[in-house]
Amino acid sequence: EWTKLEGKPAWLINKVRPKKEVQEEAKKQGKKVHVGSLMDLCFVKHSQLDEAHQVFKGRVVFRGDQVKDEEGLWACFTEQGSGSSHMASAKFMDAIARMPNCSGINADAKSAYTQVLLEDMEDYVETWISLPPHRRPRSWDKIENPVCPLRANLYGHPLAGLWWEKHCEKSVLAIGFEKIKGHECLFMRREKRLFLSVYVDDFKMAGLSVNINPMMKTLGEYITLDDPVPLFEDV
Repeated sequence: EWTKLEGKPAWLINKVRPKKEVQEEAKKQGKKVHVGSLMDLCFVKHSQLDEAHQVFKGRVVFRGDQVKDEEGLWACFTEQGSGSSHMASAKFMDAIARMPNCSGINADAKSAYTQVLLEDMEDYVETWISLPPHRRPRSWDKIENPVCPLRANLYGHPLAGLWWEKHCEKSVLAIGFEKIKGHECLFMRREKRLFLSVYVDDFKMAGLSVNINPMMKTLGEYITLDDPVPLFEDV
C-alpha cells in the first residue's frame, strides 16, 4: 500500500519543508493551510470465516482527526457529506437487469478515493503531511518536523467521500448520463436505455445488453475500473 501510493505519487517528498516554515509563510501571506499526518493500518479481512478464507489488508490513511491550520488550531471542515445509495435503487437495478434483452454488470473502482487529485477540488485547502518515521526518506533526518504537500485524496480525510462523489458525478455526466430526480447516486442515459448506480467505489450498470459493455468502457476512460462482472451468474 505504501509503495503504491508513493509511486502515484500521493504526496510530494521532493517539496519537503519544516512545518514551522510552512505555517509562518501561510500567516504572512494570509492564506489557509492544513497540516496533518499519515497512519498505516492493517486488518484481517473476512475475520468471521475460517483462516483459509482470511487475508490481511493494509491501508494508509490521512489522520482526519488530527488536522490543524497555520495557527496551530484545529482545522474546521464542512459537514456536507457524500450522498447515499438507497436500497430501492439497488432493487430497481436488479429488476432492470432481469428484463427482456437486458442485463447488468458491476465494476469496482481501483483505489477509488486516490484517483482524485486535491488540486482539482474547488474547496480544497492546501494540505501538508508528516510521514511516520519508518517511511521518511533519510534526507529528511536533518529537517525539523518535516512535512510535504499531500497530492491525492486519501481515506480518512473528512472530505474524502464528498470529493470522490463529486469526481464520479462529473465523470458520469460527462459521458451523457443525467441524474434521476428523487434518487441520490442514480443516473440514466435515455437514448442508450441504461441506468447507472454508484455506491462509493461500486459501479452497477443495467439496461439494454448491447449498450452496457461499450458504455462501461467509456466510463473507464474517466474512472479507472476493475474488469466488470455480471450481476447474476446466469446472465
